[in-house]
Amino acid sequence: MRIDIIDTVSGFNAIRENWDQVFMADPHAQHFLSWYWLEDYMLRRKRWFILALRERPEGSPYVAFLPLRVLTEPDKKTGRYYDTIVMAGNAAADYAGFITLPEYEHHAVAGFCSYLRQQNWTDLKLDYIAGPPERRQAMIHALQGPLVMFRDSTPKNAYNIDNSICPVVTLPDDFDAYLDTSMSSQTRQKLRRFLRKIESDDEYRITFATADTIKRDMDILFHFWRIRWAPHKGKERTELLIGATRQMLMDCFHRGNLEVPVLWVGERPLGALANIIDRQKLSVLFYITGRDEEWKTPSPGLVLHGHCIRRAIQAGFKTYDFLRGNEPYKYFFGPEERQLSCTHFRTRSGENLGDRLHPRSIRFVYEEALKLYKSGAKAKASVAFSQVLHAAPDHGGAQFGLAKLMFDRGDFREAEIAFTSLLASSDDPVMLWLRIGETRLAQSHHNEAAEAFRQVINRAPFHREALYKCAIALIAAGRSMEGAEILDRLQHYHSDDAANLEYAEKARAALARLDLSKKAVPVPAELIAMAEKPKRSGKRWQAPKILH
Repeated sequence: MRIDIIDTVSGFNAIRENWDQVFMADPHAQHFLSWYWLEDYMLRRKRWFILALRERPEGSPYVAFLPLRVLTEPDKKTGRYYDTIVMAGNAAADYAGFITLPEYEHHAVAGFCSYLRQQNWTDLKLDYIAGPPERRQAMIHALQGPLVMFRDSTPKNAYNIDNSICPVVTLPDDFDAYLDTSMSSQTRQKLRRFLRKIESDDEYRITFATADTIKRDMDILFHFWRIRWAPHKGKERTELLIGATRQMLMDCFHRGNLEVPVLWVGERPLGALANIIDRQKLSVLFYITGRDEEWKTPSPGLVLHGHCIRRAIQAGFKTYDFLRGNEPYKYFFGPEERQLSCTHFRTRSGENLGDRLHPRSIRFVYEEALKLYKSGAKAKASVAFSQVLHAAPDHGGAQFGLAKLMFDRGDFREAEIAFTSLLASSDDPVMLWLRIGETRLAQSHHNEAAEAFRQVINRAPFHREALYKCAIALIAAGRSMEGAEILDRLQHYHSDDAANLEYAEKARAALARLDLSKKAVPVPAELIAMAEKPKRSGKRWQAPKILH
């Protein structure tokens, strides 16, 4: 057996047929592991990857898939970054896990866990894994050890709801048979009475969202949901949840996999559901609801769920899945419980395995280091650049960042050595020579500084900053006429660029301070200070073109 990594949209598209074959063969596979749902979800996410298991012969079909993501956060005290591997659908999918051909399940667990043991992570969160408990036990056995510990991480909310339990209704072929076998007599009689009332009274109606009404119907649903939950979750978090949920549900709608029934009395909406339709596994997945809390009877929730269950039976669906959470109202409909598992693996050291960043985090941490530097958090930037360099010793961007920090600390000689060492791997040395010139100027190595700035000018003849600083270095080295000639040329350059105009003005000011009638012309201290001070702008912080 061998593991391949799929981490591009084109690669994921290429395995669609293979994925569907495995998905349909796995009795524990659910909609949130379907190719359709994952494609929409992962297109909006970064740093996802899929472990694909197949028999060794090249070109043989894959027999199992495990979709994952890498998340990276800094420690608030140390500033060091740590990696967490999570299930790809986390925060949106009620079910997660892997899919496999049944006969390869043991191979899938062994192969996936072997790969994960070799990855760099501090936390591995296998949340809401669907499938038999033997899957979880096999993964715990394969992953725990001297370096890794684990615990059950099943969450419960403030209302003591167990989100690892999914109530699922098995649907018979006939709605009356469902009512007679799945509901209490009281609930059965109430539902029948309510449905008759809805169907016989012209004032009531149930609509299903169309392309023309989907925005209105989603607004109704989330309006009710917001009223119910904003006091508990807070306004900001509520709006974030609504935004993410709406986006995911709209993806399903555009695929033709979402139904949004709304119960009305006249023009007043009473309640709405969002049901994801899993046509591959013939299951209706109830995702979210909202109702008018002031309306009492007929119960919008009972009516809408009853109507949708009858509709699902008529369409030949096999299950009506209430998804995560054992809220009492779900048990009115006669479900059985499907158990999920949540397991949190963590390294005993509290550091990434291998004591280095995950390869998929290097670019992320490097970009975070740039943000930290630009915001003035230089100590944290140094930690991040160092972590990047530890994981990728040839990362030119991190080397440049650390060299820049040396310069800012006043370690000019060390910074010069660091900038110079990068020249061999850079295909655009202009920025490096400019920095080398600045370090030499700061050390009062004026002739050497002028030579470094000349290197910039040779490659970019109209580089205003290099011209100005070269002139200052020449003047400081006692070569006043050469420096004045450059300043004179610089002050007459015409450009609409504000930066170029700035250096033309600096050149005029520098010339005004010089007395060229004297043989020895000391450069005014304020000019050297102006030349030494690095310009702080987002554009100037771009690292040279070095392999990252």
